[in-house]
Amino acid sequence: MANNINYEYEKKFLDDYMESLKFFEPFVYKKMYRTGILCKMIGKELNIEDVEYYLAGFYANISLQPFNNILEKYQLSEFEKEQIKRHPVLASEYLKYKGLLRAAEYVYYHHELPDGSGYYKTDAYPIESAYINISDVFEGLITPKNYRPPMTLREALDITLKPYENGLKIPIENLEKIKNILINFYNQMLSIL
Repeated sequence: MANNINYEYEKKFLDDYMESLKFFEPFVYKKMYRTGILCKMIGKELNIEDVEYYLAGFYANISLQPFNNILEKYQLSEFEKEQIKRHPVLASEYLKYKGLLRAAEYVYYHHELPDGSGYYKTDAYPIESAYINISDVFEGLITPKNYRPPMTLREALDITLKPYENGLKIPIENLEKIKNILINFYNQMLSIL
């Protein structure tokens, strides 16, 4: 069965949805927007042409919206942590419903790590998920929280890229390109503050 997705419609839908989030859920909007922009920058540099990768980059955290009231807490209960860890599953199900099957897979695995220490304890996942993971983690580290200031560039780079240093999931030359993108993004964020 052919997957007849109207990607222009999907991009417009996402743009409209993001506009509404600006007003109603600014924290989730910033998380989704910045993660998506970083994914877009990485994808462009690495010549990724899959539209669903770009959509996945923006949609990866859509299901954080119901948890907005607890995301900024200093300390989460175990129950709250487990609920937040469900967000890749929920976002993936939403994307499947929309017929965006590759995007759903990329989002589902976006908290996995090359050593298998992610949410689902697997090292068998699409490389696009790794790019979304890097974007998501870096964005979260450089964003100030109620309970901590933003990480420095050095701290954020070290924490974000350390799991990928072995070159098993992402070739080292691509990791260097990604590092430069993260540095540029960080400097752009500083310039607008």
